[in-house]
Amino acid sequence: MRGVSLLASAINLSITADAGSDCQLGPCLFQVHAEADTAEVMIYGAIGGYLFEESVSALDLVEGIGQITASTIHVRLNSVGGVVTDGMAIYNALKSHSARIVVTVEGQAASIASLVLQAGDERRVFASSLVMVHGPRTVAAGTATTFRQNAEALDAHAAAMLEAYASRSGRREDMERLLTDDADHWYSGPQAIEAGLADVVVDADPGASARWQAASAVAVTGYLQAIEGAGAPVTAQLRRHIVASLSPQTFASLPEVSQSAVIGHIEDPTMKQQYATILASAGLATAAAAGNTATPAVAPAAPAAPAPAPAPVTAASPAADPVVAAMTALRTRNTEIQAIAQSHMGIPAVAEYVNGIIAAADISVTADNAGRHILALLGSNGQPLNGNAGIVPGGDQGDLTRAAMSNAIEARAGLVQATDGNPFRGMTMGEIARACVQATGTNVNGMDRMQIVGMAFTHSSSDFPSLLGDASRRAVAQGYQEAEENFDQFTRPVNVPDFKATNLVGLGAFSDLDIVPEGGEYKQGTFSEQSQAMKIVTYGKLFTITRQAIINDDLGIFSDVPRKMGQAARRTLAKAVFELINSNPILADGKRLFSAEHGNLLPASLISTASVGAMQSAMRLQKDKSGNLIQVPMKGLLTPVALNLLARAVREAEYAVGAGTGDKDPNTVRNTFEVWDHGRLDEKDPKAWYGLANPAFVDGIVVGYLDGNQTPYLEQEQGFTVDGVSWKVRLDAAPAIADYRGIYKNPGNPA
Repeated sequence: MRGVSLLASAINLSITADAGSDCQLGPCLFQVHAEADTAEVMIYGAIGGYLFEESVSALDLVEGIGQITASTIHVRLNSVGGVVTDGMAIYNALKSHSARIVVTVEGQAASIASLVLQAGDERRVFASSLVMVHGPRTVAAGTATTFRQNAEALDAHAAAMLEAYASRSGRREDMERLLTDDADHWYSGPQAIEAGLADVVVDADPGASARWQAASAVAVTGYLQAIEGAGAPVTAQLRRHIVASLSPQTFASLPEVSQSAVIGHIEDPTMKQQYATILASAGLATAAAAGNTATPAVAPAAPAAPAPAPAPVTAASPAADPVVAAMTALRTRNTEIQAIAQSHMGIPAVAEYVNGIIAAADISVTADNAGRHILALLGSNGQPLNGNAGIVPGGDQGDLTRAAMSNAIEARAGLVQATDGNPFRGMTMGEIARACVQATGTNVNGMDRMQIVGMAFTHSSSDFPSLLGDASRRAVAQGYQEAEENFDQFTRPVNVPDFKATNLVGLGAFSDLDIVPEGGEYKQGTFSEQSQAMKIVTYGKLFTITRQAIINDDLGIFSDVPRKMGQAARRTLAKAVFELINSNPILADGKRLFSAEHGNLLPASLISTASVGAMQSAMRLQKDKSGNLIQVPMKGLLTPVALNLLARAVREAEYAVGAGTGDKDPNTVRNTFEVWDHGRLDEKDPKAWYGLANPAFVDGIVVGYLDGNQTPYLEQEQGFTVDGVSWKVRLDAAPAIADYRGIYKNPGNPA
């Protein structure tokens, strides 16, 4: 850094008021030249304290820009880039100036110089100009912490640069990619316009720019015509093409109706406001021009003689250029309105009004008018002037640290994405254990790794065991969801309060309503009930994380092992569901689940259009004990894997499937049911298949969960028998038949 400072201090540059002054030392890297109502700023060379070549001083240049009083500033740019913060300072100095800024790339605008280009109200390039965009870079040395701090600083610089590129181009996602993909993106002049980094091509050929603008105007007109009636994806693409083809000159060449349509398709609010201002200003300029019979041409002024000392430049009368005058007046008006409303922008009504006024660019609304309206809004709303601002306490630092550690552990195990800026990101388990011990106030100097990890497990204030528990719980839950089991698609979960035997009540149809004569008595109605006993059982296993596993940084012990235990828990519960179906249990009425008495055991047959239709009809004709027809709709078929393809063929075929059907007989059950299959049915009987009712009408099979907890539970245990910590994985659940009318069986092929 000392070498950079010495080089920067060795370059003594001067800012002159005109082009006649020479630089005091070496080549002139920049000049500020003011003449009449136009100023010229030339930036040739690297920007800031640049190590590899002579550079432009941002301090001197910003001071020079601040002295300019002209209404138009032309910036001539040829720079390889340089220091990011110096380039941003030059960009902000140009953006905050009240003059109209025209930036022309005479050679190249690379790296941070391409951001200076974005300060222009008009961004000009030659066909042979070069523009390059990439993310900020640095050189660093030191510890891992130092590198992480440098990475965070680079991200912050890139985020600040993104605002400048995005606000000017209207393409935030594209600009973000250019700043984050670690590549240099070079563009010729026309390519820079297409990328949204420039507005217009200038050329030695006087007609080249005009031809470019004419082609852009034709393209915009075509996009506007194509966008009518187009779908959402096409409309979004056409809007991006409109923005890419747009420049102030192209916009000005369009008819007023097309200009209004273009503004309606611009999504970026800053860009929309810019072109709305141009449209409003053009209208004022037309009115002003109508009052003049002729506008004399202004000959270029001769270069001024060298001046002994810089002097302020006095702007000429705005009447010489009505468009510039209108835009200057609008900027001044907007600045005054924003100053009046600044302390009240926290109030939604005020913010909406001010933003609407600025976006509309209606010069007839003066700052005084806006101020009176803002006062009226404040009085009508009766809100505090501070916009109901208040003090909100932040999170406890200990909680934030624990959350960051937990995220770092889970990210290394592949369970979540690491959060940006996490100071524990990439640390080994041993390093996180050390951080947990140090957080308790314990001095770990002189301790070996085994002692530190042991202290992390046993210290009463250490968060290490709970952090491992959080990661293991997430792994168990993820494994439970990943298991290839489908029982939850044809069962319904129910909440069971305890381990006692519970009677499930399957509610049939309510008894029919009676005719009640005038003044008659209403009789008590009843539900038809079906009961089935359920008793919650506990499934579980233990697993252990030892000190040795932490020291060895064994990530699998708290990712793969808990995840596989979660998968096993789901498989175990699925096994219980299918054992219930395969066992054909005796219900509370003393009869088997599938029986002729229950009417849910159909004649054996293959899956076909006719047999599926017969099962659907049998379910819809089922009655409760009171003789009420309950119209049970079949949701789907549950089959062995061996019959899955046949079931799907019957569901999807256009024509009837099965023996005795004609080639053109319609498939009356087409797409009227779902299909599930499972290998545990093949183990019992590969021929039998089942119909399941829609649980919204009748519950066939339910799965009870203790207190409604549908995922495995982890219980931590620290003891003397284990040199580390153990967890008990437990799932309290059980399946049961809720109503025999919700599940039907066909024994399958009788052969």
